[in-house]
Amino acid sequence: MIEFPQIQLDPDNTFASDFGILIHDEFKVLHVDQNLCNIIGLSKIPAKLSLPNLLSLLVDVNPEQALAHHHRLIKGVERPRVQTFKVTKPSGKVAHVLVAESIVQWEGEIAIQLAIIDITEKYNDFYQLEQQASVDSLSGLTNRNRFEIILSNEIAKAQRHSYPISCLYIDIDDFKLINDTYGHQTGDDVIRIFSQCCKSSIRQSDFIGRWGGEEFIILLPHTSHEFALLLAERLRWRVSQLDVSTADSTVNFTISIGVNTLLGDMTSPTLALHQADQALTFAKRHGKNQVASFEEITTPTGKSPD
Repeated sequence: MIEFPQIQLDPDNTFASDFGILIHDEFKVLHVDQNLCNIIGLSKIPAKLSLPNLLSLLVDVNPEQALAHHHRLIKGVERPRVQTFKVTKPSGKVAHVLVAESIVQWEGEIAIQLAIIDITEKYNDFYQLEQQASVDSLSGLTNRNRFEIILSNEIAKAQRHSYPISCLYIDIDDFKLINDTYGHQTGDDVIRIFSQCCKSSIRQSDFIGRWGGEEFIILLPHTSHEFALLLAERLRWRVSQLDVSTADSTVNFTISIGVNTLLGDMTSPTLALHQADQALTFAKRHGKNQVASFEEITTPTGKSPD
């Protein structure tokens, strides 16, 4: 029995290559050509009666809306569309295709023709360029421009749904001294090994970015102040156990972390980071290699970050 591919709407790209043809009526497949079979990963054109209804293969597409569009298209009250989809082939590989609709006559009846184009290579090129524009090349973390967008979106989402969100502002202690003493190559190695440690210390739902130089931001949605402090302390300890090998010695390094948690009437992303930075400043001025909380340093018994 033929295993047919699963097709998922993929609205984010618009590139093109070779055509394959599929004709359907109310998503019942009437015809496919060999070129289409090549695109979607079938070795030959299957028997007509074994072809499934297309709606059973479409992922993330509302069947009722799709049928309604089909009927309006047949009646001429709606224009044909061009869309992109992801196709999971029977082999498990994913292809990206562009699909253009048109109205045709098939065996004396009106039907819909889909001209399908394999755009996988172009999509991958586009995705790589997009990644390069969003990722810091040294650390492999999200860069500042992209992280600013994430920060704004996540804080707005937390405010809209009334859940806590915590921010960790991190600085590698004495990073200039490391560069001056051991050279910039060692400094780069410190950035890399620290970034790897961070990625292995946070949850999939968390966000981490390189803010600039030796400064980093971790954003923790749905995270209370107490849990954020625990995570920050665990990260601080893990980093203190790391070392970087040089030609002549081994370099150890530490980090300081400022923690800020937002809940309820939250502030702007700029002020949220400023408050986390104040806590970081407090940690740096009071011995480094420690975690400080904005909430604690601004209580009546806490010390001022200034």
